[in-house]
Amino acid sequence: MNTIADIINHVSLTPGCEVSPPCGLPSVPEGCQLPLDLKEFYGLCGGLDLFPDEDWGWRILSPKEVLRADIELLGGAYEDHPEDYDGSPSERLYTIAVRGCGPDWVTIDLDPRRNGICLDSFTGDHATDSSKVVALSFRELLDKLFGWREEGYFWEKSYYGFFGDPPEKLSLEG
Repeated sequence: MNTIADIINHVSLTPGCEVSPPCGLPSVPEGCQLPLDLKEFYGLCGGLDLFPDEDWGWRILSPKEVLRADIELLGGAYEDHPEDYDGSPSERLYTIAVRGCGPDWVTIDLDPRRNGICLDSFTGDHATDSSKVVALSFRELLDKLFGWREEGYFWEKSYYGFFGDPPEKLSLEG
């Protein structure tokens, strides 16, 4: 697997892709932990546009766009019943990548026990038993999103398990 710096360098040299300049780290509350590979990424750049003119293109969010997923993706459902989400395992899921303007989202788990696990969090699947673990680290997610250049999603062919599965039980399936 490529390093974070290698991936960013490849992206910068790839027509149709763009690397934003560094602009700081995401701001997260106490109890959340930024994985080392995510810190390294934001130390080198402020986000990426991976083939934005293609249907299969993705955008790795800027640090200011890395926000609590329950609030960003569920909107009214969260506002109407925050007690259903506050204190739950989904409380530490943060947006990290989006395809187009959504609803295709990938989130990253910033809970220290599950630190860096990435999930499909499309609006209907966010933090449910249908939400697949698509990468065990941000670096793996970045490498796979940059390498995937076709319709669909790389995790349709293989994924690690589902949201809520204990980290020690996650293994590549498919």
